[in-house]
Amino acid sequence: MNPQHRFLLEQFQNTKPGRGQTAQRPEHLGTQRRWYGLKNEQRRRIMLDFIAANRDLCYEDWLALIDSLYKGGSYEERCAPQTLLVKFPRYRRKLPLEQLDAWLGLLEGWAEVDSSCQSVFTAEDLLTNWQDWRDLLESLAGDDNINKRRAALVLLTAPITQSADEGILNLSLALIDRLKAEKDKRVAKAISWLLRKGIKQHRDAISDYVARKADSLPAIAVRETRRKLATGKK
Repeated sequence: MNPQHRFLLEQFQNTKPGRGQTAQRPEHLGTQRRWYGLKNEQRRRIMLDFIAANRDLCYEDWLALIDSLYKGGSYEERCAPQTLLVKFPRYRRKLPLEQLDAWLGLLEGWAEVDSSCQSVFTAEDLLTNWQDWRDLLESLAGDDNINKRRAALVLLTAPITQSADEGILNLSLALIDRLKAEKDKRVAKAISWLLRKGIKQHRDAISDYVARKADSLPAIAVRETRRKLATGKK
């Protein structure tokens, strides 16, 4: 185990579970891994304190630590890379997408997937390396692993909000078209999420898409997107 990983694991193990949490398997998070009962803000504070004490972390050590955490045995370890990815944007943009693909294959359940995909990679990240990102997202959408298919959609929820770029919009709608027939709620809810996020920059296009595709989209996606269009609320 990476020595910095070992230090962080000890922090997770020695932190009292959050109020109302229990150190049991977190089935409601979609995973069977060990859970230390930490709330997201507790885990994030541990990671932020670590980063504050290790501001000189080099790229190679950053990469090795994330790789080690993604292979850890607990939910907290698998979610911990989120903060390292967010707080080191220069390193994040150097990350080989093949490595990200491999890491996503180690995740289990919607919460682990979302920790690495929601609001982590930005529109700028994608647009500065668009061809490779498009290839990755299309590959994830066609993967046999349901967690990767959800990741393909969730990875776009921040970029589609941050940018009016037509490429991001068109890819988002193409991946939704590709996955809309799936019955698994992990995908159906991600479709709804991505459509609602798209309203900020692409309101007319999202409204038109939902009107045209209502009969084939998951019912939850149609209902929630129409509500968002009408009220501005989820």
